[in-house]
Amino acid sequence: MCTIPPPPPPMLPEISSPIKTVNVTEGISPSIDPSICKWATEHPELWESCVKNNICVDKPPYKYKYKWFESILQIGPTCGLVALSMLVNGEATPDELLSIAKLQGFTSNGEMFSCKQMAKLAEKAHSLAEIDNVRCLLKQGGLFSTDTVERLLNGAILLVPYDADCNHSPCLRNGHTAHWALVCGIIIVENTGIELDPKNIYVLCKHGKSKYLALWNLSDLAKSNNNLWEFSPKKGADGLVYILPIGGIGGDDGLRDQFLVFDQF
Repeated sequence: MCTIPPPPPPMLPEISSPIKTVNVTEGISPSIDPSICKWATEHPELWESCVKNNICVDKPPYKYKYKWFESILQIGPTCGLVALSMLVNGEATPDELLSIAKLQGFTSNGEMFSCKQMAKLAEKAHSLAEIDNVRCLLKQGGLFSTDTVERLLNGAILLVPYDADCNHSPCLRNGHTAHWALVCGIIIVENTGIELDPKNIYVLCKHGKSKYLALWNLSDLAKSNNNLWEFSPKKGADGLVYILPIGGIGGDDGLRDQFLVFDQF
């Protein structure tokens, strides 16, 4: 497994997504003033997410970083495979990753309940996509930390398991609605003078159940990630076969309080 060297000092805010010419008001209520959130108007996906969540609509954020990824919608319980496919720009498709994961004994239906196994699959995905300038790191704990914030500001991308609410945002359901998200950006709203202000730090995310860019509080996502204790009893009784790691999803080989970091070099 690859490791990541200490990150460089935080960079100035920037957006690394491609500039698009799409009308930013398309699909938005006509009552919304198109002049708001001007700092993001060249990037409709980011603009729309900030407007919908009422984040930084009147002035630019203190710091931010965003990398655009094409959305891929999942079929079946393949959220982790879809998030990983988005990470490699679809160069390794969800179906290809499903075949590899089955051969490796990681999954039965597309489920991925182990961060360690996801790290191994990620290496195969990057090899299949012929991407060789990415380093990966399996992190245990510290999703809401200065280290993670600095990594995201410097362009790192995360794969994070969490509990998904009915609108797919982070929640606390003991792991019964475990889901995977690709964290592709960060927004620090204001310079509050508090290094880790839970109400001031948001992440930009893609996942397999929506084509839209999600904007979530990083502290909430970290709490949800730390809440993945057990496999859903409801799923366990649905008649399908699921592959669980030794110790379950809450164990050392599972999902709880773990995530993957991907950094280009």
